[in-house]
Amino acid sequence: MNIIVFAKQIRHTYARTGDSPESHFICPEDGIYRVNPHDEAALELALRLKDEYDDISVTLVTIGAMIAEQEIQRCLATGADHLYQINVSGQATSSDRDPLDQPDPWIKSDLMARAVKELRGDMVLCGKASLDKGSGQLGALLAHRLDRPFVSAITNLSMDATGGTLQVQRSAGRGIREIIECRLPAVLSVDLGSDLRLPKFAQRQWAEAYAPRQLNYGPDVDAPKMVCAHRFQPRP
Repeated sequence: MNIIVFAKQIRHTYARTGDSPESHFICPEDGIYRVNPHDEAALELALRLKDEYDDISVTLVTIGAMIAEQEIQRCLATGADHLYQINVSGQATSSDRDPLDQPDPWIKSDLMARAVKELRGDMVLCGKASLDKGSGQLGALLAHRLDRPFVSAITNLSMDATGGTLQVQRSAGRGIREIIECRLPAVLSVDLGSDLRLPKFAQRQWAEAYAPRQLNYGPDVDAPKMVCAHRFQPRP
């Protein structure tokens, strides 16, 4: 079984020390590049299944330029087997593109669906939302693209002995938890709750020498369903 985990690289703003109102008083030093914490929680759930079953491989997939390369390597070193980088229109390393500029959720879900089909993912895990935009749309849009069952905001999961049925625990708000069963293949979005394990030194060395495999997709995707009129860094 191949579990695909999508990891979004973000710029997390944690302070406001600038003096320009145009930049909302945010300096370049006020933020760090990291992997979205919800996606790290998704990776941890995938690794727990891998620890339990011998025939499971975990594939890490990220979109766009490697703006948080060291953090992606750390995630790979925790136990993932492969790392793929989706190049949007083949311009992931172009110098004239903003590394924070990514497609809207509808186009991004198409790129992710194409990757899942190419890599033959049986289970897809992604974060419930990202710290930078927080739209929370990608999981549902991806499930729609793939025509698969979708369960949102899960905090834990287990699989039966046959590997065909999942039992997931999801957060229903106000402290309520639900236990839901669904069949594979499926798409799951993960809520915070499981901290990603620390990598071992030998795995960290392997991850630092690992060259991400490339998935180059052209611009032949659906038209955007929304248009971004203006984009700026979030307030801390």
